[in-house]
Amino acid sequence: MQNQENKPPTPMPRRDIPESWVKNGRCPACGSSNLKVTRLPDAADYMSCTKCGVSFEVENGGRYVRLKHLPDELEFVDAILRNRWVEAVKLAGIIAKYRPAAPEKKVPDQPPVASPADDAWKRALRMYQLGNNPKAIQTMLTQSGLDQEQADAIFARLKQVVEDDAEQQNKKFWMTAGISIVALVLLAGTWLATSGKILVLTGTVTVTPVPTAPANQPSAIGMLLKIIPSKNRPDLASLPSTTVETGKGPKKAACPATPETAAQLFGGDPQFWYRDMEEIPSWQMISPADSTLVKVPNDMTAAYVDNESFDVRSVPGPATIRNVNFLVITCD
Repeated sequence: MQNQENKPPTPMPRRDIPESWVKNGRCPACGSSNLKVTRLPDAADYMSCTKCGVSFEVENGGRYVRLKHLPDELEFVDAILRNRWVEAVKLAGIIAKYRPAAPEKKVPDQPPVASPADDAWKRALRMYQLGNNPKAIQTMLTQSGLDQEQADAIFARLKQVVEDDAEQQNKKFWMTAGISIVALVLLAGTWLATSGKILVLTGTVTVTPVPTAPANQPSAIGMLLKIIPSKNRPDLASLPSTTVETGKGPKKAACPATPETAAQLFGGDPQFWYRDMEEIPSWQMISPADSTLVKVPNDMTAAYVDNESFDVRSVPGPATIRNVNFLVITCD
């Protein structure tokens, strides 16, 4: 009768890993001492390395380990080590053996050298991104030793960048404004009809839908008022005139995430601010009863309904709009 080869017993994971193993042990994959233990109520504890991202179980005697998780950069040994107990001292060697060779970096014979003009342009672009205007940047460059001709050339390029940024911002803005102002007009019409300031009775006043007009043209609200008999028009004369002060507003800021942070940045009451994420990120402010002071940060644009003419107008930030009731601000 042939004797069967004696096989060693399969290691069993240690259910409770001592804290001393965590404090004094090292990661079998990278050698780091930044270990932590995860304790589970119905399964064996396992250890993780906060440096390389490897997670592993430890057998009762501590000689073998079995990987539970591998980071993406070690996926090349997943098929080799999956559900397999290996000696802890050999794990790093296995990883090194199967690690793919790093591609050779091609070193150009003559690496390009940036010219002083290129360096000056990069410096100017960084200053512009930090909020400086092209004229101030031109002055700072000449004061730092750049010759006038190069400073003038950079100034011209920056002006083009400003124009391109403004054009892109306007495109984004009007895509949103075209959608949002329709919502403002509809809500404003609902306000006029339900607030008690306008009498709309069956057979007395017939309101015909009017399409939204382009910016800085008579708005649908103004056109709506014109077709309503004067005796039935809302008393909007008491609303204070809307005024705008350009160049005065918050610095460049991130788009708020909640009505509360929108109110902190723009002004007004949080309950009047609504986040629109359907097309392009924007915040809408509708305050039917109280006119509000709104601050438009740098690099954002606002569209608002003027309280006197009921035209839809726009203003780029930084700006401060006083006494406004219907407004949309686009931001990323």
